[in-house]
Formats: sequence, structure tokens, C-alpha cells
Amino acid sequence: METGFFQFTVGNLQCTLITDGKHAYADPKALLFPDAPAEELASELAMHGISADHWPCWVSDYSCLLIDTGKRKILLDTGAGEMLPEAGKVVENMRAAGISPESVDCVLISHAHPDHVGGAGYFPDARIVMSHREWQFWTGSPTLPRLPDDFRNLLASMVSSLLAPLRERVELVDGDTEIAPGIRLVEAPGHTPGHLALLAASRGEHLIYAGDAVIHEIHIRNPQWSPLVDVLPDESTRTRNRLLSEAADNRAVFVGFHLPHAGTISRDDAGFAWHQLVV
Repeated sequence: METGFFQFTVGNLQCTLITDGKHAYADPKALLFPDAPAEELASELAMHGISADHWPCWVSDYSCLLIDTGKRKILLDTGAGEMLPEAGKVVENMRAAGISPESVDCVLISHAHPDHVGGAGYFPDARIVMSHREWQFWTGSPTLPRLPDDFRNLLASMVSSLLAPLRERVELVDGDTEIAPGIRLVEAPGHTPGHLALLAASRGEHLIYAGDAVIHEIHIRNPQWSPLVDVLPDESTRTRNRLLSEAADNRAVFVGFHLPHAGTISRDDAGFAWHQLVV
């Protein structure tokens, strides 16, 4: 998003996709598609203009979503805050979109990874909502068996330090939870145990915010391929299939934190297909 934000409507809901910045991840094949068969992955990468033999880094978008119901402003995820020099721009881009950060009255955290919760301090007066299961996982002794030891320890330490200041502010929810009329949080486990997604409906139109349930466009065509950072890969696959099916069935606008833009999902002979909204 060259302007730092993109605005669209879903029924009566005014929606703004707000970039927090970007981040470059090394060794993206191992990070995003560790269990994908080599030949199939090479074919999928080629369709995206990527060489399987030379893909040194993946530059990921960080996109938060703001929903204005007319009575409330609800922000989905907060970006990385001050952790990364190329991120932490959610407030700047929110202002560029004509939205006052002080007007945000509810912040929904899809999961506790640092790039999603790092900017929570930018919204000191907002209600913060997170999954009870997610909070318990990260404030206990999180098990991250798929990650290398050094990355595992760093991630657990970072999350712990970011959640500690929120302890007195956070509202923990269990199961499906209505946040506002027509807007509800649903369990979407896999990427993390307490990962949440958001489903919204207004005047017959639908919106799905998937958080990190779908990280790359290739996961839309191949939901069976789970990223290395997915704590529960089998659950992650089931969650992806469920959210993508719901998006296709309802012709929903589909948003993911790491996807390059908002789009829609359809079905074809190969499975699910992604269609980016026209900018």
C-alpha cells in the first residue's frame, strides 16, 4: 500500500487496512513451507515469479485492520511497535487516513507474537481483548517444538516482556465472542494455541480477518502446508481450510496480517484462489 492505508466498506462498516511497515525474513522456504514437497513448491513459487533456487528473503507486509461501526472503532492487531526499524508505523498511517488513534476504543489481538502486540502501548485508553488460551500459553511455559532453540527462547522472552504491561488492561475471552453487533471473534488455533480470527457481517456483506492463519498467498492454494512458526500444524491446516471455505462461501473480503492487500477467495479445480481487491 503506497499510501500506507486502504479504505473499503463492508455493508455499513467502514474498514481501513493500515500498514505498520514491512520486514524481511531470511530463508523463507524453510520458514513458510518446511514440509512442502520440493517439486510442488518450486512450481508454486514459479507461478509467483520466485525462483526456488534463489529466494534469499521474503519481505512481508504488516497490515492492521480498523473497523468503524459508526459507534465504535475496533483495531485488529497493533503491529511491531518499536521492535523493528522498518515497522511501528501504524499510528502514523492511521493519522494519514484521517483517523485519530485516541478514537480507538477496542484493540483485538489475534495472537501474542511480537509483530502483533508490540504496538499495544500506542493505545493506552483502549480496551484490549485476547484469547484466554493464548494468554495462558505465553504466560506459562510455552512449548515451541518446531523452532530452533535460540529462536524459541528469544520469541518466548519477547512475548513475555510485551504481555507483562498489559496484565491489568487485558480482557480475556473464551470461545466465540461477540464484540459488537455483527462482529465476533472466533477460535482459529494452529499458528498459536489461542489464535483468534474475526468474522463480520453487515447488510449481507462479509469480512474475515485471519490474522496469521494465512501468512502467504501460496498458503491459500495449499492450506496443507504449515509454516515453521505454526505451533500446532495440523490444527493450523484445519483452521485455514475452515476460514478459506467460509470466505469463499460468503464472498467475504479476506484480510491477513502478512498478506499484501485485502482480497476475496474463490474455489476452482485446484482448490482456493486469491483475488486482490482493486486499489
